[in-house]
Amino acid sequence: MPGYERPDYWTLRAKKEGYPARSVYKLEEIVRKFGLLKGLGGGRGVPDRGPAILDVGAAPGSWSLWLLRQMKGAGRLLAVDIQDLGIAPDDANFSFVKGSILDEEVRASLRAAGPYDLVVSDAAPATSGNRIVDQSRSEELVEAVMGLALEVLAPGGALVVKIFQGGEEKRLLSELRAHFAQARAFKPEACRSESFETYLVATGFVPIR
Repeated sequence: MPGYERPDYWTLRAKKEGYPARSVYKLEEIVRKFGLLKGLGGGRGVPDRGPAILDVGAAPGSWSLWLLRQMKGAGRLLAVDIQDLGIAPDDANFSFVKGSILDEEVRASLRAAGPYDLVVSDAAPATSGNRIVDQSRSEELVEAVMGLALEVLAPGGALVVKIFQGGEEKRLLSELRAHFAQARAFKPEACRSESFETYLVATGFVPIR
């Protein structure tokens, strides 16, 4: 789209603050609105160990970089993507797995490194230009991320996942509400006005006994 060719406020701000992509401000708004980093890793007399976070579809790395800056050396963050990241954080608590979450070997390594307090995903499928096809691919990817989250989240954990709007959001939210205390769709201010993406935000994970 022509508008995508011109750097907007968010793109310029991302460049100034050292982030590879403008999408970082979508995560920032979501995390702050829903308080997703509050109280993670501590509580009930347990020393604060920092949050454990999994970033799915992390490339080029803006979300991981922003989260690491908030964590300030505490906790641990694991990023996974089929592509290399555009960042190389000098942080002992950061690690990267290159591969697809559809690969059982990759999923096993992610489970072994868990559990996580927060799973985030800004992943998007390769787009075809056909909105119906792209929506269908997005829904399949979201379902894969949701399935992984149910395997690796700690009790009380949260999930943030991007989806291309296409009518399946209500069904997916209904599925999330079966496992989380709350789930809703939210479109951050930093999303382009012409974009049909939104985010599903689920909090208060309740594992099935």
